[in-house]
Amino acid sequence: MKADLHREKAESREGGEPIRVLIVDDVKSARDLLEEILTTDPRFQVVGAVGDGLEAVATALKLRPDLVTMDIRLPGIDGFQAVERILDVFSVPIVMITASMDNQEEKLFRAITAGALDVLDKRELYVWRTRPQIRSSFLKKLRTLASTRVKRVTEFIHSGSKPILPFCSLQQSKAESPLVVALAASTGGPSALVRVLGGITPQVHAAFLVVQHMSRGFLEGLVRWLDNEMELEVKKAREGDSLEAGVVLVAPGDHHLTVTEMDTVHLERSHPINGHRPSAEALFASVASNYGKRGVGVILTGMGSDGAEGLKSIRLCGGHTIAQDEQTSIIFGMPRAAIELGAAEVVLALDEIGPQIMKWVFEQQDSEH
Repeated sequence: MKADLHREKAESREGGEPIRVLIVDDVKSARDLLEEILTTDPRFQVVGAVGDGLEAVATALKLRPDLVTMDIRLPGIDGFQAVERILDVFSVPIVMITASMDNQEEKLFRAITAGALDVLDKRELYVWRTRPQIRSSFLKKLRTLASTRVKRVTEFIHSGSKPILPFCSLQQSKAESPLVVALAASTGGPSALVRVLGGITPQVHAAFLVVQHMSRGFLEGLVRWLDNEMELEVKKAREGDSLEAGVVLVAPGDHHLTVTEMDTVHLERSHPINGHRPSAEALFASVASNYGKRGVGVILTGMGSDGAEGLKSIRLCGGHTIAQDEQTSIIFGMPRAAIELGAAEVVLALDEIGPQIMKWVFEQQDSEH
């Protein structure tokens, strides 16, 4: 711990002004906890700590912090409404930090759609003294989020008309396996997934698999929210699930999601890859190995480099690959890593990815008839 603090002090002197943080939580002990953790790193400066939703909006607009941590349950107005009101006036990175969703997943992901960058579990922060890696990971994530140029998701998710997708009237044989489309995302991913998959009809002859990096405890809510937001059926993947056309299987928390040559799902608890479990690398590698040219890999917004090597494997095995472009990515880390590795066949804006997937699906059908 002391070595970490010494290094952080040195980096702070080289990095200029500290990151100014506004803490919003209705429980004083939680506010104190976050402030205590933040003050261990001289690269952060807590400029305010409030416990009311309306006060949070007023304080944010007055202080103009570099980062806001936002709880869900607040008096006055809740955290979701506070996010929307703040971002209606000025762009600031906001991360939701909560102990429980309590069936509020619709509102939570509405906040993410409105512009909140991520959702983190508050409970594990209480043991940061005995598990220093929790502190390091938490502060690293906040530093990355604070440096993000916030784009209101509505700027590119709900602008313009719905993409016009190609029409296919070909009869499909039930004996044919569907194409396998694997998607990976981290920060900003829920909204991006809705945009990519929301315009795809259930009749498409492709099965979809998703790895979304997310704090524990929020996966079930994500699956329900995605299922409500699109025509495709969305389910949490289970061991042995069959790959079905028009169905989206989402990797469960703390399990790698892979696919077999028998058109089924396999879940495993092997070591994290790139610090993640589930990892995009595991999913993409299994698609490359078992489906070759019948596989499609897509890397969306997110921090880090998870999935770059696996995406390249899909491309080398004859499958198609896509990376989201920088302009429409909330965080360009994962797509950038894939692009720099030569893993992306095409680099596309968010609105273009769904139609491109459909185009490849129809081309594959044509070649098989």
